[in-house]
Amino acid sequence: MNRLLKTLLCIVALSQSVWANPSNKSLEQAIEAYNEGFAAVEREQRLRHFRRAELLFAQVAEAGEIENASLYVSLGNAALGAQRIGPAIVAFRRALAIDPSNRQARQNLEHARTLLPDWVPRPEATATSFGSLVGALFGESVARSADQIYLLASIAFLAAAVLLALAIRTDRKGLRNLAGVLAVIWIAFLGTAVWKSYQPTAAVAVVILPDTTARAADSINSPSRLPEPLPSGTEVQVMEDRSDWLRVRLFDGRDAWLPASSVARLAS
Repeated sequence: MNRLLKTLLCIVALSQSVWANPSNKSLEQAIEAYNEGFAAVEREQRLRHFRRAELLFAQVAEAGEIENASLYVSLGNAALGAQRIGPAIVAFRRALAIDPSNRQARQNLEHARTLLPDWVPRPEATATSFGSLVGALFGESVARSADQIYLLASIAFLAAAVLLALAIRTDRKGLRNLAGVLAVIWIAFLGTAVWKSYQPTAAVAVVILPDTTARAADSINSPSRLPEPLPSGTEVQVMEDRSDWLRVRLFDGRDAWLPASSVARLAS
């Protein structure tokens, strides 16, 4: 049942591309290889068909004859079928860059991220829990997006307003003081968010090679920066480009150096 459902979803995703250019032979071959992947019983045969479909979809995308989100969703699905999480995440993110409202691209991207080890930081790490709030108060806010910090500022402002209203109603000095503390926190969050809004947006990259060692410096002889290699599919921000090496920042704030050849870069 799951296989049938996935096949139907794939057909829906591909329909826009086929109608856009029904004579595209590479696209027809990609669809055929994709369907052969679903029909294959043996694992190696299935991976081979999905890999061929991925290469053919990529060929169509690189040719530039078709430029829509459905094509990149199909490319991502084929990469997932070939068990290549990194290229799949790249494709889904490129689909969302074309059409941010594409539900299938968003759902498939989230699914691909769940296939990564739990310790790998995700871009959408929530900032609403108490632990995250404490972390943001004591330095982790620099690793959060401006939108997340604006959210924290809104929470602080709302809490300060409620406490101030209660203090006025009950004439309790303690509540008034607490409201003052939250007002200071609100101003700090607001200032940080405004500052981050005016900072250049770091380009995002995705690790596409398996078990990539993150180094402490831009040298193959440099020691490892992290306890474990980064798996294919890890999303990072590019902070510095030295041609063969990139200084990247994980979405938990840790910095490291990666070979430029190990990642695929996306637009800011």
